[in-house]
Parts: sequence; C-alpha cells; structure tokens
Amino acid sequence: MAVDFGDGGAFILGGSGGLGSAISHAFAAAGVPVAITYRTREAAAEAVVAEVRSQGSDAESFAVDATDPQSIAQAMESASARFGGLHSVVYAAGPNFTPEFFSRTQPEVWDDWLRGDALAAINLAQAALPHLRKTAGSFTALTTYQAGLVEIRGGTSAISKAAVDRMVAVIAKEEGRFGVRANSVQCGWYDVEANRRLFAENPGLEAQKAAAIPLRRLGSRDEIGATVVFLSSRRAGFITGVNLTADGGESL
Repeated sequence: MAVDFGDGGAFILGGSGGLGSAISHAFAAAGVPVAITYRTREAAAEAVVAEVRSQGSDAESFAVDATDPQSIAQAMESASARFGGLHSVVYAAGPNFTPEFFSRTQPEVWDDWLRGDALAAINLAQAALPHLRKTAGSFTALTTYQAGLVEIRGGTSAISKAAVDRMVAVIAKEEGRFGVRANSVQCGWYDVEANRRLFAENPGLEAQKAAAIPLRRLGSRDEIGATVVFLSSRRAGFITGVNLTADGGESL
C-alpha cells in the first residue's frame, strides 16, 4: 500500500488516543511513518510509537499543546524533517465527551470545547498547509455524526465539530489549486477506551446505542483506521470537501 502515498509521513494530532492510535496503526500497516502527538499521556504515546515500530514503520512522539499554534508548528517541522515531508495530517483530538443538556452546560465546558477542539483543529490545519502544499497532501479531521442527527445532551460536540466540518470545506475550496485535499469523517460510536469509560459511567447506554445503529454494533478500531487511510491516500485523489459519515447508519 506504500505506493498509495508520496514521500514523507503522516502527522496525527491525538495519535495516542483511542481513535488516533487506531489510525496510527493503519498508516503503519500501509508502510507510512507516523508522528504521534500527545498532551499529557506521554506513556500512552510511547506505547503507540513502540507498536508502530514493531509493524515496521518509523514513528516518533511529540508533546503538543493544541491551543498553541507555535507548539503545533514546531512539532510539525520536526516531524517533516525526520520523515522527509508530510503527505497526511489528521485531526483526531478534542476534549473528553460528557453528556449534558445545553441549558446546563457551564461556560468553562464551552471554553474547553471551542478552544480545545474547534480552535485546535484550526491551529493544526494552518500549520499543516505549508507542508501539504509541498506534497499535494491530505488533511482529514474526525468530527461527529451529529451533523445529521442532533443528539440530546450532545450539544458541545455537535456545535464544535460543526465548525470543524465547515473548516474542512473552506480548506478544500481554497487549497485545491495547490493539490491539497481536505475531508472529515463524521464518527459514530466506536469501541474505544473513552467510550468504554462513558458506558461504565452510564449503565444501559451501550445497549441503547447498539440498538439505535442499523448494523447493531459499535464501529471497530480497524474500521476507523482504514477509512482515514483511504481518504488520505491517492486512491481518494479526487475526493475533497467531503464530510463522510461513518456511524453504522445511526444518523439515517
């Protein structure tokens, strides 16, 4: 699968998290070296680096504050120098989701989401564009299926991720002249650690979610990884500005 990508590597903001690590492994399986960022979970990031290297691909971890544009830019420069450029940049970060009614959501929670998600994605994309213009590369953001189905007590994620979806459209429209593509994957419920914790804290929620999904199951880590790698690859070379829903049909 290495022929599906040009020279260089992939940079994954949030690559040490549940979905981010799955994406890191998928790129490694495609023969792509991977830069994995973390905010506080250094041990988790190093574990993913070790796993990626065991797959035969190069990997490095970088501590990044996504609310600081300079922090992202420095990490990206280092990754680009190590891998000989960057052809894929992925946004797979954001605050932990805690369900709450819009009317009860506190200002500090909105601040966490808008600064730690929407602004973080903007910071990443702006730092990425100079690199992606050189490689005619791809930017992919993980967002939410709530673009099609607003979920009660899911407002923070829905509102913040909607901004990221529109940012992707803007990038696709403006940067296509440089060969740069931008897409988002509107994720449903996947079988990852963060969701497992949420289900443990909310008895009955997992069964409720599985029943609402036409496929009657959560998404797998392999499935999200394969989706992002496809969108980043040359096989998706004429796909840009797309908000691809990957939720097992829940938002239908």
